[in-house]
Amino acid sequence: MIVRPIEIRLPSEISVLEPLQLIIEAIGRSAEVEEDDLSLLSVAVVELAKNAMEHGNKNDPEKMVTISFNFFPNRIRFMIDDEGSWEPEKALGFKPGEGKELLLTRGRGVLIARNLAKWVEFGLTPEGKTRVTLIWPLT
Repeated sequence: MIVRPIEIRLPSEISVLEPLQLIIEAIGRSAEVEEDDLSLLSVAVVELAKNAMEHGNKNDPEKMVTISFNFFPNRIRFMIDDEGSWEPEKALGFKPGEGKELLLTRGRGVLIARNLAKWVEFGLTPEGKTRVTLIWPLT
């Protein structure tokens, strides 16, 4: 049986990040994420949502960030979609938060999320919008 992901849609406004953190922690609790790891999970997802708001949606409150999640055996999958128009084919080999990006003041949120979640991948939605997928392993 395939279960559709649960979606949360948020405007690109910084004020929604604190409530989002609480929601992600509640999702983690329902999946039995270790108590010590709940804040790490929420920081990783919130950093990617903030990145989507700032870079993908250019802080336009009319543009939405969609966070969807699924529970799988031994993991949770989060997908963070924005309404941006990143074109990976024009930046072949570019991986946000890696290489020269580490020396810049921007791109730190991606680096934080990658180090906390261990698995973060950038791609596109079927409509061609930017999607970040984060996998959180469960013990």
